[in-house]
Amino acid sequence: MQPMTDHYERLGLTPDATPAQIKTAYHTKLREFPAHTHPQEFKAVRAAYEALRKGGQKQFEDFFAVQPIQASLDPQLLQQLKQNAIAQIDLSLEELIKLTF
Repeated sequence: MQPMTDHYERLGLTPDATPAQIKTAYHTKLREFPAHTHPQEFKAVRAAYEALRKGGQKQFEDFFAVQPIQASLDPQLLQQLKQNAIAQIDLSLEELIKLTF
């Protein structure tokens, strides 16, 4: 796999080029190296453009990808929550009957 800088160099651009500049440079290079007279150069220019075009999309795809949540729970806090929950539901049979009727 070629480094990204090679793709920019192939299209005659700097790494801070915008997508519009990349597209313009690509079409300029295609006119400079038509497929029927320069097949190797044409393929290289096309590959460079595709790599740069998809490279920009990959950033957005990674941004929206589902990432697992990594969290740790404090065992003491969990124990305290458990005790509070048990205290809230700890009812006698007599209290339960009063609340029901």
